[in-house]
This record gives sequence, structure tokens and C-alpha cells, in this order.
Amino acid sequence: MAKRIEKPQQDEDHQDDLEVLNPERELTIQGEVITVREYGFVEGLKIRPIAQPFIESLNQVFKAGDLSTEAVLMAVGEHVDAVLQLVAISADVELEWVHQLGDSDGQNLLMTWWGVNGPFFVRALQTRAITELMEAQRKANRHSDGPTSTPTSSTAAMTSTESDATPNDN
Repeated sequence: MAKRIEKPQQDEDHQDDLEVLNPERELTIQGEVITVREYGFVEGLKIRPIAQPFIESLNQVFKAGDLSTEAVLMAVGEHVDAVLQLVAISADVELEWVHQLGDSDGQNLLMTWWGVNGPFFVRALQTRAITELMEAQRKANRHSDGPTSTPTSSTAAMTSTESDATPNDN
């Protein structure tokens, strides 16, 4: 006899949908529950000036093909002040609070932040890559607009209404 498969609970399905639409993670640091959330659209635009140098470094990492955690951490290290500001914004905490964290708590917060907001930065890199490809294509098209392979007809030949090659119907 066949076993009946139970339907998953709808609450769990909806929770997964919410996770995709609005990812956030909670963690406890120094006895305090911290919620790290993904940047929203408007907030993402507002933080762009802070994030841009970090995005530039990430772009170099990804162009080099090194997608390792260590390479990303090197980019974080190059822009630590900006990244810590971005972490504080995402976690709704004061920057000074982030600065006083010990190594373990700081690493935990940083990795949680990257897990939640990494896709934000990857989208920025994808947009840049697409823009660069389109620009390269535009330049290639502009350079291929050279001289035509056949000479153009003269104006006199194009406007003549009589043709010697047409047989007379007399």
C-alpha cells in the first residue's frame, strides 16, 4: 500500500517566501539580539557613495576570478571603515558599538552581514559587467562602420529615366 505524503505546512512555505523577499538574520552579540537586514532599494541608493570604493575592489576580485572568502576579506580590509559603516547601517547599531566588538563577535556580525547583503553587491557587479559589455559592443559597432565594400552610384546614373539596356518595344 502506498504511503500518504503529507503536505508541508503553509506557514513554513510563506516563511521561505518572506526570506527570499526580505532576507534578514538575527544573532545574539553580547546578550543583545541584533537583526541584520538587507538594504532596501532607496537605502541602497543612499549608501552607494559609501559602498562604491568597496564595490570597485570587489570588481577587481571578481575580474581576477578569485571568489574566495579570503579575497573578499582582503577587499573588506582595504575599505574597513566604509564596510563597518555599512554593517552598522544594516544592523541598525551605532558604529561605535561595532568598533568595540571582540574578534569572535565582530567576525560573526561581518559574516552575517555578508550573507544577508552579499547579493546587493553581486547585483552591483552584474550591472557593471553588463554595462561594460554593452559599451564594448557599442565601440566594436562604431569601429566596424568603416567604408563600404562597393562604391556608391553617381547621382547622374541614379536619376536617369532612360536606359540603353532596355529593349525598344516598337
